[in-house]
Amino acid sequence: MKNFLQLLSIEWKESRRSPLWHKNLLINLVLGVSFLYMIGMFVVLGVFLDDILIKIPVDGIDYNTFKESFVLRKLNRFLLYYFFVDLIMRYFMQKLPALSIQPFLHLPTRKSKLIHYMLGKSFISPMNLLHWLVFIPFMIELFSNLSFSESLGWSSGFVLTVYLNNYLLTYLKRTSDVDYRVYVTMLVSLVVIIGLDWFDLVDFQAVSETIFNAFFLQPVTTLIPLIIGLGFYYLNFKYLRANLYISRLSKSEKNEITYVGAGILSRFGLVGRLTELEFKFIWRNKRPRSVLLITILFLGYGLLVFPTDEYSGNYLMYILFSVIITGMFMLNYGQYLLGWEGMHFDHILTRKVSFKDYYMSKFMLFAIVSGAAMILSIPYVYFGWEILLVLFSVFLFNIGVGSHCTMFFGSLNPKKIDLSQATVFNWQGLGVAQFLLIIPVMGLPLGLFGIGVIFGSPHLGVAIVGMAGLIGLIGTKLWISLIAKWLSAQRYKISSDFRSQ
Repeated sequence: MKNFLQLLSIEWKESRRSPLWHKNLLINLVLGVSFLYMIGMFVVLGVFLDDILIKIPVDGIDYNTFKESFVLRKLNRFLLYYFFVDLIMRYFMQKLPALSIQPFLHLPTRKSKLIHYMLGKSFISPMNLLHWLVFIPFMIELFSNLSFSESLGWSSGFVLTVYLNNYLLTYLKRTSDVDYRVYVTMLVSLVVIIGLDWFDLVDFQAVSETIFNAFFLQPVTTLIPLIIGLGFYYLNFKYLRANLYISRLSKSEKNEITYVGAGILSRFGLVGRLTELEFKFIWRNKRPRSVLLITILFLGYGLLVFPTDEYSGNYLMYILFSVIITGMFMLNYGQYLLGWEGMHFDHILTRKVSFKDYYMSKFMLFAIVSGAAMILSIPYVYFGWEILLVLFSVFLFNIGVGSHCTMFFGSLNPKKIDLSQATVFNWQGLGVAQFLLIIPVMGLPLGLFGIGVIFGSPHLGVAIVGMAGLIGLIGTKLWISLIAKWLSAQRYKISSDFRSQ
């Protein structure tokens, strides 16, 4: 424990003494207040969770049949879904503190202690603590309604399952970073599970009820998640023990050099080859790759609005969600446009590539990814043709207007990005320009739609959004030329700022 606290103290001093801590003090304060607000919301949810579950109707589970345990049995029917979503969220949000121990590897410190420190640090990660905020009030209520053995059995089983998920995700995330087949297997498994549930081939609610009911009906079953969790802890320990060398952990290790321009996009000349290089850059680095994966995840975001009767015919919500579905990658990746290349921006200035071609390759990247998102969103036509028309109009706006706004604002006040870090809950590179970008990308289409509503026709508003995008798309070369001229005028100042960071 003493070694763990010493290592934790060193990492805290390292982060607090970093120049970025003081430079981004205002942003840190805003994020701190937001985090406290989030904590309060989770605690409130935990306090009222019992009342929420009482109001949710579940067939076959009522007070007359199960007495005081009926609320817990209701919750147990949904916990498998809860932990499944938790695993997905962890993949994008939970960080792996693997590289933070490199400075200690040359010191006379046992590697096993360093590994236990890393695994112990993930034990108290925010993703684990959020579960406590929600369920501690519920557990207190549980001990007052059920017997001590039943309450202790379920509470222990729940907590052990949380940490089972933690170390399962940690192992999968570490291995998927070095072997893409692990990620492909995870993605296929996700599709299969969702398909089995969607077509009612497997009753996951019944499976969930059986598993989590066993924790309070037969408390000895809590040993199962304990054993499985220890197994994943051991797998993590074994993997890190075999790879805990600077040569293995270093992100500067040379990769095999491949010829750039052998793909389909090379047919479009220099711009196409630059776009190919951009795709390779995204896939080979952790943080931009996370942006792409989040974009894929958000393709299903429309299921929260389009099928519901509450939002049926609500074009305002249709437009807002369409912006997210077809423009998520453009917004998330484009807002740090120059920051991705902050480590080698001097090379950008010296290579024989014009800024116009540079920005045109970024535009092609946005067009390809947003176009793919649009094509994959076509099945939403099942919920109505008007939804598909809104998606297409917003897609035109994103490409014709949003992409140029994103490229311009993404070039303002750029900051270096650590490519080895994850995306979610990572505020590196965040500045005022990123907040201002929301106005044209999300506010402008809503404003254009409002013009049509003023004239009494939401369909006219959707058409105006699409026409604005089409006009912007026709003037693409002009807008990119203007942005390129601006970057040319600012290139030495931006390069100097990157070197000083």
